[in-house]
Amino acid sequence: MIFSFPQVFIAFYLILVFCVGFLTPKENSEKGFLFANRKATLPALVMSLVSTWYGGILEVGRYSFEHGIVTFVMFGIFYYIAALIYALFIASKISESNLSSIPELFYNSFNKKSAILAAIIIVFLASPAPYIKMLAIIIDYVYSIGFINSILLGTIFSVFYTVKGGFRSVLRTDIIQFSMMFIGFLGILIYLYLKFGGYEFLTKELPPIKFSIPGNLNWSYLFAWGFIALVTFIDPNFYQRSFASSSKKNARKAIIISILFWFIFDFISVVTGLYAAAIISEVKYSPFLDLASYALPPILQGLFIVSMIAIIMSTIDSFVFVSGFTIGRDLLGKRNDDKINVSYTKIGIIVSASISTILAIFFENAVDIWYVTGSFGVSALLMPMLCALYNKRVASPFIFILAPLIITGIWFIFTPSTIDPMYPGLISSVLYYLLFRK
Repeated sequence: MIFSFPQVFIAFYLILVFCVGFLTPKENSEKGFLFANRKATLPALVMSLVSTWYGGILEVGRYSFEHGIVTFVMFGIFYYIAALIYALFIASKISESNLSSIPELFYNSFNKKSAILAAIIIVFLASPAPYIKMLAIIIDYVYSIGFINSILLGTIFSVFYTVKGGFRSVLRTDIIQFSMMFIGFLGILIYLYLKFGGYEFLTKELPPIKFSIPGNLNWSYLFAWGFIALVTFIDPNFYQRSFASSSKKNARKAIIISILFWFIFDFISVVTGLYAAAIISEVKYSPFLDLASYALPPILQGLFIVSMIAIIMSTIDSFVFVSGFTIGRDLLGKRNDDKINVSYTKIGIIVSASISTILAIFFENAVDIWYVTGSFGVSALLMPMLCALYNKRVASPFIFILAPLIITGIWFIFTPSTIDPMYPGLISSVLYYLLFRK
């Protein structure tokens, strides 16, 4: 059997990342395994934050292909604002605290029941299932080994080195993945520009609505994503990296610098999606994959696909790790017992990966998952987390978390879709604080 260049190049990359992660020195202490001994440097934090945030790259391609530049607003500008607020007002508080996770913060500020409920929500919020699905789509596209086999292979390469090396493995592999995502997409954008032309080509081949805001979406749906971007405040990956930073100054600077890289990459990826819409008449797999096979020579095709795999893998290992230690440490572990917490975290990583692998079979679009989990997560956890960080007290904190969760769920099931479910849930959380604060 003769393998193509993309197949050989991608296999080499997968093995390289796996080896780098797996050969990371073993960490036995909880502080070392979960937080790299709280010595994560500024460059490592930036590269990890930037690469982790882009797991849904196929969805960015699909949305850019279908809706145009409004994608930059939905998945870019709203999140930059949220990240900047996080950097200025939240990151330093997390870094200088001894509370290493959101459930532990709730345990310390409220009570055990509130911490357990928060941990359960975070496990769903941090599920890597949609990203595992996207990785499987790419692997199956390249190797044609079947979707189920692709899911299993993608999960093994993305997850199992974290069981050995912990957070330090995640950081080391994120450095490679950060480099590949920019090399791949920037190289492809330059190639497309030289081959097809620039702005004149795009405006000639695409309808004007692709260059307008809100494009073919409505303003209500667009603004809902402005609130969904608040999920940044309760993102356990942001919390973990802020806590693992070598200083609160670095925690703040890492996020601010990351915003610049996110802006650059969003521009590159959205414009690449526009090129896909201008070049491809019909989508067979996904806009980016079809663009690679239709418009790129083998070497660039392999590089482009590797850059997408790097983006997705960086998100999978981060999400499965943080959901794993939420299961193992915050739900099952024992306080002040390093050995048990590290062992349970390793079990939690395997459990999270296994459940996510099963769930990945049933998901359609990652955007829908982000929308639903973001709505529930922000409604239930945003106000309680801000209260915990700023030492504000409320009566019955468990109800403070549960009531917005129930209201959001009822809105999803029983009410018209003209009003997004996050709004009543978040409003109820604010009202609860105003009425029952101490």
